[in-house]
Amino acid sequence: MTKIVELKIKNPNEIYKELAEALSPYRERRAGFIVFIVDGTKKNPIIGLRYPGKKVKRRKLKVPRANSALWANLYDFEVVPYKKGRELKTKQFTFEQLGKDFDENKKKSKRFWVMLEELYKNNTITKKHPMLSGIDPELYLQVLKWIWIQEDFNYRLSSEEVGSPIKYVLETRTGKRTAKGAGRAKFFAALILLKYGFNFNQVKKIIPLY
Repeated sequence: MTKIVELKIKNPNEIYKELAEALSPYRERRAGFIVFIVDGTKKNPIIGLRYPGKKVKRRKLKVPRANSALWANLYDFEVVPYKKGRELKTKQFTFEQLGKDFDENKKKSKRFWVMLEELYKNNTITKKHPMLSGIDPELYLQVLKWIWIQEDFNYRLSSEEVGSPIKYVLETRTGKRTAKGAGRAKFFAALILLKYGFNFNQVKKIIPLY
């Protein structure tokens, strides 16, 4: 049975550290053991983080040393969106689907773009969103916020940078070290292209959305 708890971030500037401290105690549990409700409440959830993610694994080291990182991809999690208390399928919120929805329904809104810029820079949503077609704007922003944070954990930030109490490294499925990637910058660049005149198919050829 999945355990569900509420997790309220106290300081947005310490969001990675607070997440690391909350998630790491469950690292040895089965995949998806716990869902942290990070937006909304247990009774009315908006966004949950299902942890441990499938990429979390204990590393097989031949000769572990005192300072060895015993874990790989320690903070991999699944972003779980909800609507009226019911879990939505995550396939509706891939980068491709979010990009397509932005192109069709949101790229002409100046207010929404200002909110995207704030979210990209600060991981915060402080303004009231405009009413727009397609994916609910509030849910769109909340999902993107946590996907971007997940991308930061998986591709951009080290255990030292997130203030993790447990040392870890980033690895591929075959055990090779993962080079730091563009993370959130990749999708934001796609949004910029869509906003300034490129069509969706053109953008997908320039920046693969997966």
